[in-house]
Amino acid sequence: MYVLFALNEALVLRSTGDLRVWKTVLFVLLVADFGHLYSVSGLGPNVYWNISQWNPIDWGNLAFVYLGASMRIAFLTGVGVGGQATLKRKE
Repeated sequence: MYVLFALNEALVLRSTGDLRVWKTVLFVLLVADFGHLYSVSGLGPNVYWNISQWNPIDWGNLAFVYLGASMRIAFLTGVGVGGQATLKRKE
């Protein structure tokens, strides 16, 4: 799944400078991140926050998803995309 995410981001996002396409792709991947996090909800709410109890599978299922989701949220909310942004909205 992470390889597919990486390929999707690398190939699709490198093929366009349209900010709307970037935001759409990253929003869909963020929805997938939340779906992935929801899929482990059967383990109980502590699995999301009790890092000291995580095993290697939890680190793969949660930590990497948290990292990817936080980067997508940052981009979608404009963190780090200042006035010098190279992406332009297509008119």
